Amino acid sequence: MLFRKNTLRFFFIISLVIIFNSFLKAQDQLNKPPKLVVGIVVEEMRYEMLLRYWDSFGENGFKKIINEGAFCTQVHHNYLITQNGVGQAGIVTGTYPSYHGIISDEWYDRLKNETVGCADKSGFNLINGKISLGNYTPKNILTSTIGDELKLSSNDSSKVVSVSMNPVSAVISGGRLADYAFWFNDKDGSWITGNYYNNSLPDWVETFNSKGFQNVYMRKNWASMYSLMDNYKKSLPDDSDFEIGFRNYRYTFPYDLSYLQRRSGNYKYLKYTPFGNTYTKDFAITSIIGENLGKDDFTDFLTISFSATNYSGELFGPRSVEIEDIFLRLDNDLEHLINFLENEIGLENTLIYITSDRGVSDVPEYLISKKQNAGVFDGEKAVALLNSYLSILYQEGEWIKSYYSRQIYFNQSLIDQSGVDLEEIQNKVANFMVQFSGVANALPASTINSTNFESGINRKIQNSFHQKRSGDVIINLEPGWIEKNGYVTKSGSGYNYDTHVPLIWYGWQVINKRIDTPVEIIDIAPTIAWILKITSPNASIGKPVYKIID
Repeated sequence: MLFRKNTLRFFFIISLVIIFNSFLKAQDQLNKPPKLVVGIVVEEMRYEMLLRYWDSFGENGFKKIINEGAFCTQVHHNYLITQNGVGQAGIVTGTYPSYHGIISDEWYDRLKNETVGCADKSGFNLINGKISLGNYTPKNILTSTIGDELKLSSNDSSKVVSVSMNPVSAVISGGRLADYAFWFNDKDGSWITGNYYNNSLPDWVETFNSKGFQNVYMRKNWASMYSLMDNYKKSLPDDSDFEIGFRNYRYTFPYDLSYLQRRSGNYKYLKYTPFGNTYTKDFAITSIIGENLGKDDFTDFLTISFSATNYSGELFGPRSVEIEDIFLRLDNDLEHLINFLENEIGLENTLIYITSDRGVSDVPEYLISKKQNAGVFDGEKAVALLNSYLSILYQEGEWIKSYYSRQIYFNQSLIDQSGVDLEEIQNKVANFMVQFSGVANALPASTINSTNFESGINRKIQNSFHQKRSGDVIINLEPGWIEKNGYVTKSGSGYNYDTHVPLIWYGWQVINKRIDTPVEIIDIAPTIAWILKITSPNASIGKPVYKIID
């Protein structure tokens, strides 16, 4: 009996030791930060798109990431002007445009009296001794990014690399201290960087470019994945009237990319196809190898932005067969990327997040056909009428200096000379603009500066407003109304279709969980900072999503 008791006691102690050692091992693993953080942004991916295409996805792409990761279902961009550069900045800075200063993709600079691109420094770029068009820098970002804080915390031992065919996405998501931002060169189809980062391309990039994958892709026909169009059950017909497609060519499958290349004389149309996403994925994988990312004790950060959904969506619309086809092929690209990360770095060493820079509006003509309130607002025409109104009201002159992204910039010199009260004219302009069809409301800068809005669309306007860069009056259109600017649709509102995006966390110590509580896009950067045990970006106001880890 005594022997039996001692035996039981022995096994009990051994069990406790095993449990305790397992606990210590788990804690030790939890205390080890990931070796590589991979941020994946699918441009103009509305939340509902994942639900719409779910049944058509394979088992090892989006489905695997969602089924095994932490899926945040109620994620929003909480500001008005939901555009590419603005969304990319919000993801990596953890704050609103009112702080990081990227108020839109372009804005009017009063001091320079010119239009400024959010990432555009000058027209010329000198790399490897060759001058080319298109130079981009992150200098317009006014705050630090998560990549910047990672570089600062490691005394530059961590590497930060960003990759996208869209130069704005690459530059803004990389931040000011990125080692490299790489983007697509329309002229020859190669990958390029800017002299803000280096005066020459790394050898591994030269080697990749020399292989000529862009020529392989541009010799392809972009035909649908499915042999029968009936399989695209979640999209409008291929010959839908709500598309413009590749102008003066066609808007139904298949698309001869070699013809488009001959017609344009360059490689720009690769960006509009699913092969552009595949090309991006392959280059991102090569960058991991070339820069030895995730291979030492210092966490590295790689951002990948897939842009074909953006470029193609503006020609075909978010309910087109072309967009569905791009998403189904992107699903395969994600499977390949995840498999590579698992084999090369190990998922236990890799933290991955997948989200979007913004959603997108439905084509207004489609909404009208469904008896919805929708339309196209002609901002330039409205502003011309506004200038005539002010000339009658006050005196003849050019009262409006510029108009961008539904922001009206006054001619301050004329206002000063005429003696007109600034707040008075701002209010009169706001009241005038709301009379146009499609305009829901307009806020003067004086009201935005003097009032603290706690919720609703006015709060989103305030979050988009930066006193130095924003206009004197900001216009908000009604739901379903857009400014097309030559495309079938656009993003840029504070409504659900533009603000509600997916957010999926995967890898490292992330648990499998569905998170239905509200999360903002600005919560991504502070979540990464919390996991890496580093300082959040200096103007970050987001909150870590603690629930993704048990």
